[in-house]
Amino acid sequence: MNINRPSAIISNKIKNTMKEGLRLRGPRNKNAHILPKHYGGNKEIYKFSLPLSSSIFFSVLFILLSVYYTIIEMEKILPTPLMIEDELNNPGRFISERALNHVLNLTSLGPRPVGSFENEVLAVNFLTREINSMFSKAKKVHRVSIDIQRTSGAFTLDFLDGMTNVYKNVQNVIVKIGPLESSPHSLLLNCHFDTVADSPGGSDDGASCAVMLEILRIISQSDDPLIHNIIFLFNGAEENLMQASHGFITQHKWAKEIRAFINLESCGAGGREILFQAGPENPWLMEAYSKAVPYPLASSLAQEVFQS
Repeated sequence: MNINRPSAIISNKIKNTMKEGLRLRGPRNKNAHILPKHYGGNKEIYKFSLPLSSSIFFSVLFILLSVYYTIIEMEKILPTPLMIEDELNNPGRFISERALNHVLNLTSLGPRPVGSFENEVLAVNFLTREINSMFSKAKKVHRVSIDIQRTSGAFTLDFLDGMTNVYKNVQNVIVKIGPLESSPHSLLLNCHFDTVADSPGGSDDGASCAVMLEILRIISQSDDPLIHNIIFLFNGAEENLMQASHGFITQHKWAKEIRAFINLESCGAGGREILFQAGPENPWLMEAYSKAVPYPLASSLAQEVFQS
């Protein structure tokens, strides 16, 4: 009795099965074409399933880079800045040189942290001097007024474990310009002239103060009367978690008139303006912005970065 015979039979069957399996995996002859079964032998479909050729890949890459470059260049397109000497030929236009001079004069005071002499005295004096100079040349179709608010208060913040922010005698320089016939509605423009302790605040937020001063000059010297009021709020305590703006909106007599507001703020050392926050229930503001600004720029990505 040969006990090795069953093993030999099984071994031969395995070998035959393996040979058959291996044979079926390849073409039966060298002229046969190998195609996956799900293509049904259609060579044309199979050709389109192959990876893109290098020429197509580089063409797509070139198009994407071209679009990216175009967007970057378009972001650099800005209106031509006007000098003071151009003012006679461009009435009612924003004079960039004058706004730049405001930035230089304000930053020459140095850092202006809340409570410092530079912020509470020098900066306030600079703003009131410039505003009163504009008022002396304002057209008679406008009603103009200025108010220096000193306000104290407190509010809670949901920050970390929570905190209470208390302030006393922070200052706001507030200007109101409107029609001769009083209107109960106002648009608020806001900026701040205080800074952190180690910066003169040329960008944050001296540039915004300069822009608002120049806008105020243009409106006050225009012969066209306004329909409603515009309130210019130069607040003096923003870096301390918006103390002065809280004092204005909760205590000032003009705060109840506000129907919409535009906040001018800055982050970083340069770059063009960008709209990055807008109320979801006020699309008319977005529409007005897109029609009035020569080169509008808005980004929801900037909002996400700011919120983070």
